[in-house]
Amino acid sequence: MAADRRPESGNSIPASRLQRGAWRPWVWATPAFITLVLVGLLVSWHGGGIAGTASWPEQQAVFIAWNANFAALPPSLWSAITLLGDSTVLMPMLALFVLGRPRIWAAVLASVPAGALLSTSVKHWAGVPRPAAVLDQTWFNLIGPALHHNSFPSGHTISAFAAAAAVLATCVGRPQRGRDWVLIACGVLTATLIALSRVAVGAHWPLDLAAGAAIGWLAGLSGAALARHPGWWHWLFFGAGRPAAGAGLILWGVLLWLRPHQTLICAAVLGVAGLSAVVAGFSLLTAGRSRSTLPASATADSSVREASVASGRPSGS
Repeated sequence: MAADRRPESGNSIPASRLQRGAWRPWVWATPAFITLVLVGLLVSWHGGGIAGTASWPEQQAVFIAWNANFAALPPSLWSAITLLGDSTVLMPMLALFVLGRPRIWAAVLASVPAGALLSTSVKHWAGVPRPAAVLDQTWFNLIGPALHHNSFPSGHTISAFAAAAAVLATCVGRPQRGRDWVLIACGVLTATLIALSRVAVGAHWPLDLAAGAAIGWLAGLSGAALARHPGWWHWLFFGAGRPAAGAGLILWGVLLWLRPHQTLICAAVLGVAGLSAVVAGFSLLTAGRSRSTLPASATADSSVREASVASGRPSGS
């Protein structure tokens, strides 16, 4: 099939990008399922159920060692890094994707329901006490308020890995080139750093991070899958829902600017996130509506399906 080099603003994109846009959800989801199985086997081997994981001597020793080593970096830096795991900060920080790659932010947005539902339900079902409720607080470094309940899984880790999976699965699809793998590595390492910050601030056990990463990854993939159907987010970003979306982002950004903070670096994180939301919001409010032509990221999926039907091969989903 000859490559179609018409501009991306039209109704088709280059064939090379169509191939890269095809993705296999089960391939992307496999690491998360493997991680959840390993966590389950570890809990079964130790006995005592999920709630008993906080009393494992091995996990306590790992937590104390990691927490002590992470203390080499300033507490203010860890506070800022862990703030990025707050979905109310991370999502608006990524809102600038609305300007050029709206499907990416739609994927992040669509990952929220699954991530929030799984985080809330599993936390209350597991009932795992946090380190501050089990260990003497003189044994580890505590940054921020002392939390005591609902440790498993880490909600911040879920948010970080959900955003990473949503962005990467939408951007890369089926990785083929070296820079695709570099992008994946950077996304996973960033999410991992945010996850480790939860141990650095003394809020979570290591097992909470593993489960949170797997749950968040699956939630992000669900968002990427939903974003492959452009009708809803095209209406939100390019149709009748655009004014409400723009106003909502602006309000979100202003609220972040008004949010209390403890350190200058945290204020900078909130400032950048708020600015991103405001800029994206104003862009939605001031740009004209486009009802006749879908953006390239939306037309990619339909073109992939058409090419797959023509060749007699599945579309990769």
